[in-house]
Amino acid sequence: MFQTKKNNMKNYILIAATALLLSACNQAEIDKAKKQNDSLAAVVEQRDSSLSEILTSFNDVESNLDSVAAKQHFIYINIDKKGEIMHSSKDRINMEIATINNLMDENRKTIAELNKKMKNSGYKNAKLMKTIVGLNNQLLQKEQELTDLNAKLMSSNAQVDQLKTVVEDLIVKNNESTATIDETTTALHTAYYIIGKTKDLEKDKLIDRKGGLLGMGKTSKLNNENIDNSKFTRIDYTQMSTLAINSKNVKIITTHPSDSYYLAMDAMDKKMVNNLVITNAEKFWSVSKYLVVAKN
Repeated sequence: MFQTKKNNMKNYILIAATALLLSACNQAEIDKAKKQNDSLAAVVEQRDSSLSEILTSFNDVESNLDSVAAKQHFIYINIDKKGEIMHSSKDRINMEIATINNLMDENRKTIAELNKKMKNSGYKNAKLMKTIVGLNNQLLQKEQELTDLNAKLMSSNAQVDQLKTVVEDLIVKNNESTATIDETTTALHTAYYIIGKTKDLEKDKLIDRKGGLLGMGKTSKLNNENIDNSKFTRIDYTQMSTLAINSKNVKIITTHPSDSYYLAMDAMDKKMVNNLVITNAEKFWSVSKYLVVAKN
């Protein structure tokens, strides 16, 4: 009887210890998750603020360009068919030229700030960067229009102020922006994958086994610390939709939305996985740009 009580006491101690361990683990996981959520919220808030500033700048430039167009129109209608300017319109034209120059200066500064904000915000969005280049193109087109208008004014009989244009500088900056977009798009579409045996993946320190309790129930996960990209195959994920597997025992280690892919089974052997087929590339790679497939 004493032995039974002793065994029961051991069981109670083990259960209590396990409960304490679980409680400590759970609290640690909760604290970790809270810290991650706080960090994520801060990043999202900062990005939202940066994006809001960028969109405001877009609107400012487009509004300025509309104003410039209206003032261009006034100048054109005050140049007669012979290219002469009515004397009574000279002062008004000079005023419009001064306003156009100020508006275009504002546009150049705003676009320069936009490029700076995009670089510093960490918001690497190819579509957004293409929009900035589109805005650059509008500014470039307007500069060329003003260059033509300036030539007309200079050939007229009236001594009027000169429209300030910087076409060549804008072309250079626009080419630089386009090159940046190409680099960003390539980076955004870059992904890495590897297929191998679990023991080999662990040996190469690409995955590790975490979780579980008292050595049981551990799961394999991608080792996110110091990932060696040279051990993976690098791809442009927009160019790859099917990945050959050819194995019966397959496990996808990394996390990818289940509705963005499927495993294509062999027609003759229903246990054999022939291919991993990605049906929605953007969604598939949205969670992780790494794909690790273990087959044994």
